[in-house]
Amino acid sequence: MAAETVPGSVDSARAAQRAWRIALVAYLLPVTVATHWPRLGFGGGGPIDKFIHFLAFGVLAWLWMHARPLGRAAVGWCLAAAWVFVDERTQAIEILGRTFSGYDMIAGWLGVAMAGALYAAMRAGTPAGSAARADAEFARDFAYASPFAWTTAAFVTTAVVVVLGSPFVLKAHFADGGITLGSVIYAIGYSGFVGVAMAAYGVRLFGEAFASRTLGRPLVKVPREAMPFWRVGFMFALALLLVAGYELFVRLLFGSAPAEDLAVDHGGFLQLRQGFLLASVIVSIAIGNAIGSRAAIQRNPALANPSGAGGR
Repeated sequence: MAAETVPGSVDSARAAQRAWRIALVAYLLPVTVATHWPRLGFGGGGPIDKFIHFLAFGVLAWLWMHARPLGRAAVGWCLAAAWVFVDERTQAIEILGRTFSGYDMIAGWLGVAMAGALYAAMRAGTPAGSAARADAEFARDFAYASPFAWTTAAFVTTAVVVVLGSPFVLKAHFADGGITLGSVIYAIGYSGFVGVAMAAYGVRLFGEAFASRTLGRPLVKVPREAMPFWRVGFMFALALLLVAGYELFVRLLFGSAPAEDLAVDHGGFLQLRQGFLLASVIVSIAIGNAIGSRAAIQRNPALANPSGAGGR
């Protein structure tokens, strides 16, 4: 079934897109100000700038893809990738007292790439035009059209940042000899990464529950099946492959013995490994789930048939 035949889907989609665009602007403005703030430093917190670029622009890509400029997520992804370049190049304006860094730009592109991979993997679980995707998109739009969902997501993310981020700050205090702005930003960024993932899952459950109630019937969903051992192994191997690829990429960038003037940049990519590892695990799980969903649809073709949507 095409999404337009689901009652209220068009209104929900428009409202959700408007909410995503508001979130995009609300995020893009302060991030742009922060990246161009004159002579901004991190108080001796170490080379965390690569992690910040990875996370900041990954989130930007995620928002831009959901905002769907010109009605296409791919356009949003391309705009985010282009913005990484524009943002970094404009930092070289002399009056700002900052410099252009190709390595910062690469870190930002890595974040955009991982966000794009996650978005594509999550959509790949249901074929375009299928009944399962129509209901999934309606439930998602229904949720993100609601201010309650955004407020709840913000609360969950904040709670996770407090609970998970506190140990990072305490470690900096006791193990590293003091708390710096850099250590606080790293704690907020890493725990916020986890918090956003948990909040997104919660919003998904909220959307499915209330969309089903609105439609007056259960949503058409791909059946959950026991995950075979080979797929678990595939997800594990894929995550390891992504991390190994990252390590090789860093080695190609800096060589086995980085020059002294590249020590900070090299250290930044080494510190980024934890964030990249977490992103790799999430992307690998999403890809594994998509493969399972596709296999289930092959066994039950009615799920991919617009006319087989459970009586719709």
